[in-house]
Amino acid sequence: MLKLVQVEHQAGWFGRLDVRTKFAMLLTVALLGVLLDNVRSVAALALLVLLLLLGVRLSGAKLRLLAALVLLSAWGTMWTQAIFYTGQPQTPLFHLIPPGLVNPDTPLLGGLWKGVTVTYQGALHGLAQSLRLVTPMVLGLLVFWTEDPSRMLAGLRRLRLPYEVAFMVMTCLRFIPITFAEARVTLDAQRLRRYRPFTFWGTLTGVGLYRTTRLTLVPLLANSVRKSTQMARSAESRGFRAHAGRTEAVPLVMARSDWLLCSFCLAAVLLVAAGRVLVLLLQQGVMDLEALAPVYWFVRKYL
Repeated sequence: MLKLVQVEHQAGWFGRLDVRTKFAMLLTVALLGVLLDNVRSVAALALLVLLLLLGVRLSGAKLRLLAALVLLSAWGTMWTQAIFYTGQPQTPLFHLIPPGLVNPDTPLLGGLWKGVTVTYQGALHGLAQSLRLVTPMVLGLLVFWTEDPSRMLAGLRRLRLPYEVAFMVMTCLRFIPITFAEARVTLDAQRLRRYRPFTFWGTLTGVGLYRTTRLTLVPLLANSVRKSTQMARSAESRGFRAHAGRTEAVPLVMARSDWLLCSFCLAAVLLVAAGRVLVLLLQQGVMDLEALAPVYWFVRKYL
């Protein structure tokens, strides 16, 4: 668990970027994921983030975690969209339940008389939706794994975020692995007392899961309250609200490469947003300029 929260100091050129530049890249990827509508353009954005990932020297545990999150998210979204896609047209790939297998008059199951079909268009739509979800998640984890918490806190303050809010965000991020570690300790303590939380019948009936959840949440809640109280006293004893202006242990300086990357991110978002707005005005019949025909074609085909 500790390996999953340790900062990768040998993170290559991405690790040397200013934390504000990383936040700008993360915001850009999130906005482009919403603005882009073509599967190929969303896949190109995901490929770009993958190239960033290849340039960062992550540990094996982090790579395995990323692979598990990406595969589970992408597979689940593609599978559900491929089955429940309602758009037109629909090209069947195969049938999970063939049409006509169930009698429409059958109670509860009569609605399956049309069958359950996996469609090609649904799979593509699910792929795009999963990439929109996975791409900013991967980049966010890269930012978290390549930045020191103090620099992230200073970067949030430089972005005019209130100090209390920035401190709360960083505290939540640091408390997540601690909570998982304490949950594991609680489960180990239950096993030492000859309690088997995940037996076959207990899992099947749900009784074992309920008991495990109840016996785990109580000590976790108590430890969280105790640690929060200790942290609040420690912060107040160090003058948490003593002065509005605070000095920084490590000053943040934007290099020329940081400014270039931020400018590129801003230009990419503005150009894509402008293209989508022009196509929307064309579809609504508000503005149709012959000089912008190449722009309309490019946005419809690639964005």
